[in-house]
Amino acid sequence: MSHAPLRIGFRANRLGQTLGERVLERLQPYLGTATAELHPIDSSGERAPDLRIGWPGSPLERALAKGTIDLAVQNAKDLAPDPEPGVFLAAVTERLTPFDVLFARDETIMDELPEGAVISAHSPLRRAQLLRYRDDLKLVDFTGSLDERIRMLDSGEVDGLIVSAAAVEHLGFQDRVTEIFTTEVLLPAAGQGASVIQIRQGSKDLLKLVKHLENPIARMEIESERAFARELKADASMAVGALASIDGQTVRLEGIVADRDGRKVVRDVEEGEAGDEVGIGSRLAQRLLLEGARRILSGVGTAAR
Repeated sequence: MSHAPLRIGFRANRLGQTLGERVLERLQPYLGTATAELHPIDSSGERAPDLRIGWPGSPLERALAKGTIDLAVQNAKDLAPDPEPGVFLAAVTERLTPFDVLFARDETIMDELPEGAVISAHSPLRRAQLLRYRDDLKLVDFTGSLDERIRMLDSGEVDGLIVSAAAVEHLGFQDRVTEIFTTEVLLPAAGQGASVIQIRQGSKDLLKLVKHLENPIARMEIESERAFARELKADASMAVGALASIDGQTVRLEGIVADRDGRKVVRDVEEGEAGDEVGIGSRLAQRLLLEGARRILSGVGTAAR
């Protein structure tokens, strides 16, 4: 590697900085005489390259592809199923709890919230599944930081927040959790809970470096979930979720596709042997397409434009 500092890019928010700092700390024993520094990438002024909702991780990938940074550290769930040209997913570093959780006042759980409760749930996947579970809920789309959303909860602007358990763990808000959702209520987004490192293709020295942080089990899960989303040609406007689990040499993948209001849903499970993670994801997606996902996704694509 060159003697210039290794530039570790992260999304310019508190969670992104936490992920970047954690990777920098874990890489330190392997850097030798090299140095590294953190580079926040602010994407607030960027527009999506088309009229669909853009993937949150794409601006960081573009900064990596342009050479603004050397490594990109971010949440796997924020990545498009296909990366920017020239970008390579070099390591899946860890996976925390992949489920979604509820923050509510007075230790209230979802079933105890009043009729018409106002919930902050800003992803299409969460919104669709929540409305399928309770169609009386009023869902608001507020994509501010978790700190800002908690202030909305505490001030009474909303009755509850839906948050990923991993973000809660990273940011230290475990004491605010009032319910952890099972997958029967909320199946998470593909990659949720996992952190990844991306590099430019051909960066052999960097690949060797970051492989020290690779988690093989998390890698298998993420590859299966991302293959599912990729086969569906999912974009960020679609309610598509997937969760893989490993039991010995068996990979179990559960997937879901829903319309915006949760009225039309197809979900199923595919199992296979470890080593066939991509095939498992592709087969499940193909089956759901035949079972109705194709019609659901075509309707979402039309409405998103």
